[in-house]
Order: sequence, then structure tokens, then C-alpha cells
Amino acid sequence: MEGGRCRLLVAADGSEHTQELVDYIGGIISPRHTELVFLHIMPKVPEALDDLEKDPPTLPNADHFRKWGLQRERQLRDLMRDFRRRLTETGIPEYSIRISILKAREGIARDLLQEGRGGFDAIVVGRGGFGAADTQVMGSVAAKVAAKLDTANLWLVGKPPAGKRMIIAMDSSESAMRAVKHVSGMIDASNCTVRLLHIVRGIKVCSAGMEKTFPEEYRRRLIEEAENQIGPAFEAAINILVESGFEPEKISTKVISGVASRAGAIFEEAVREGCGTIVVGRKGLSSVGEFDMGRVTGKLIQLADSVALWVVA
Repeated sequence: MEGGRCRLLVAADGSEHTQELVDYIGGIISPRHTELVFLHIMPKVPEALDDLEKDPPTLPNADHFRKWGLQRERQLRDLMRDFRRRLTETGIPEYSIRISILKAREGIARDLLQEGRGGFDAIVVGRGGFGAADTQVMGSVAAKVAAKLDTANLWLVGKPPAGKRMIIAMDSSESAMRAVKHVSGMIDASNCTVRLLHIVRGIKVCSAGMEKTFPEEYRRRLIEEAENQIGPAFEAAINILVESGFEPEKISTKVISGVASRAGAIFEEAVREGCGTIVVGRKGLSSVGEFDMGRVTGKLIQLADSVALWVVA
């Protein structure tokens, strides 16, 4: 955040998915402290068309292609002005919303990530759009941005999320605490409730080619140890959220144990509790040492098509 203001770079492709982004953003952010840039990156044109700028007579329909490009840009600007108007109705000042249309340099996903490193708190991308093959798969640009994510924070928004409740996946790592701080600085605390969720996977061993569960007493002891370990992290996270304006009664904690998949358990909890947003750190720590949160995040990207997923670097 710069000067206490949150800056979002919103990838806009003119599809219905961008409209869903607008509805989501308007319902969750703190309007008085947010700046947004709607960015559309024009795809690279075929080489033959690119030659039009250098040598216009080379193609018989040069004037037609120029007019088409200008018309497309006008349509996009008109659409993004409408997005801006809708967001001003939520309380965001008009001067805080900028429109930008750029020509692709290296590719839409790479250029989007490059622009996002320019002082933005998060890149916001619709799960669909940008050349998605159908509504069941993530758009090609969204998938590439997620795959190349490094130092940027990503909000990946699927279908219009139901409800203004969110889950923050917790462990005792600095990455999880950065996720909490990101939430505390970005959203309207008066408009959301937060659940801090810690997942303990099932504890099993293999014996003679068969899976057997540890004795119940031993399993309970390990779970109790996990709850004790996550306690200080929960407490620290609650303090951060309360200091940012959350009322304590809007914050809850939960430990789920004995599951086969952390990502699956997080998503199932979100669906069960009507949470529209899941927040994860890009990396974390497991109880047995270093744990790449990217594995959980990668699975959530595939699973969480009906919620917004924030991946905090």
C-alpha cells in the first residue's frame, strides 16, 4: 500500500467475467482507500497486419483493419467507463479509477504481471474470459498468470461469489501472516466476516501394503499438539484484524483434522459456510518442516471455481 491506499490492477477483457470482477470488487473493498486501474492489453496482431503501420499500401484492406482496431478500442473504453461508473456508485471516487489500454509486448499474461509489479497490491483476474475454452476451465491468461506468480499478489475470481464471508488458510508461517495483513489492509472490515482455518491432514501408516490408522489416543495427542502450535498464530492474526477495524465477533477460528487433502478441506469448508473468498499464502510451513504452499494453492486453483481465491506472495 502507498500512503495508506490500496492499489488494484484489474485485468479487463470486456467479457461478462470482467463485469463479475466489478461486482466482486465493489462489494468487498474499502472504497475510500482504494485506487484501481482497469487494464486491457491488446493482443499481438499477425505480423502482416503489424506491417500496416510501417507500409500501409502493403495490404488491400489496410483502412478496414485500422478502423476495426479504433472501433474496438472505443468499445473497450466505453465499457470500462461503465465499470468505473458502477464502482463510483459503491463509494469509490471517480479520480481513483483509471483506464489503461496497452499493446501487448511479450504476451498478455507476461505484460500483466510486469505491470502488476509497478506498485500494485494485487492483480485481479477473472477465472474465465481471455480465451477460456469453456466455462469449466480457467481462461488461458488467468492460468498463465497463476503459473508464473512470484512476487505479485493475485486475486482469481470465479463465478460471482456468494456471501461476504472469507476464509484465511492458516499455519504458523510468515507467509500466512502476510496473507492476514493483506486482508486487513484491503477489505471493508465493516462488510465482511473472517474465519481463520487450520488444516491437519490424516495420519496414516502403510503396513504390509495396506493403510492403517494410528491408534486413536496417539492421533488425538498429535491433533492437540497441532492446535496448541497454531494457537499463537491465531491470536496474532486476530490482533492484526481487530487493529484494522474488524469487530472481534466477526472473526472465528477453526481446526479441521484427519483429512486427505488440505486444499479439498479448505474448499469444502468455504462451500459449507457460504464463504465467497479463500485467502492463502504462496508458501507455508507444515508440522514436519518446510512445506510448499504452492501444492495447496495449485489444487485450490483447480477446485475453487465458485469462489474468489487470493494468493498472497
